[in-house]
This record gives sequence, C-alpha cells and structure tokens, in this order.
Amino acid sequence: MTPKENPSAKGLIPNRDASPEPGPIYQGNESILFVDDEIYLAEVGREMLEDYGYCVDTMTSSREALEWFEKNPDQYDLLITDYTMPEMTGNQLVEKIHALRPQLPVIMCTGVELSSVISKTTCISKILMKPFDMEELIKTVRGVLAKSKE
Repeated sequence: MTPKENPSAKGLIPNRDASPEPGPIYQGNESILFVDDEIYLAEVGREMLEDYGYCVDTMTSSREALEWFEKNPDQYDLLITDYTMPEMTGNQLVEKIHALRPQLPVIMCTGVELSSVISKTTCISKILMKPFDMEELIKTVRGVLAKSKE
C-alpha cells in the first residue's frame, strides 16, 4: 500500500469510533469546496462532511478548482484546501479565490509547518495539521463557519 493509498500515512484518518455524533452542534447545510491533489483524501473528506449534512464539491487540481470557482464564486461558504499541490499551491489558490471573494473562510490543510506570515497574508481562517481525524475536521469546519457568520 502506497502512502497515497494509506489514510494513516498522510492526510485524513477516518476515525468513526471517536467521531462526534451527528447532531445540531456539528450538523451543517453549507456548501464547501474541498481541494486536495490526492484523490483518496478528497473523497474521504467529502464523505465525512456529507455525513454531517454539508454539500461538498471536491477537486484534485488547484487550477481546475480555481476555474470552477471563477464560474461559481457565490456557490461556496467555505474553501478547504491542501497546501502542497502541483500546479498551484494552496496559498496561491487562496490568494486568487480571495481576489474574487475576499471574505470566503478558508481552512488550509498541511503536513508541513506553515509560518504565521503565510496564514496572515492569505487570510486563512484555520490551519489543520495532517494527519487529522474526522472529529477534528468536523469541529474545525463548524467553528470556522460559525465564526464567519458573526
């Protein structure tokens, strides 16, 4: 099994036993654009979030995600993106998306330590360090979305 196929090697760890129960505190109905160049991670993230009521579109190419967003800039309530991707980094993707929608909340997922300069210059709402489990993802999404509505 390669690292891309092994969820515990990098990225999301499906941890349904320790995950929060779907309920009002974690449930949502917002639309999320989830971008990760690893197909498995994008699909697992989508499935986890859809289990809690979110509408999720996944993309494995940052360039395609930007093109899609340009055509649908008001469709999403949240962007979740990986930092390290070919073609365009998550940081570059966020900058381009924020040129279209400056207030869109963003969760940046990464396996490398990001400097506070990157997170401040790109207006990232939250950084999630990989690997993270379902509970951490769900709580973070709900917290970022709740804060964006304040």
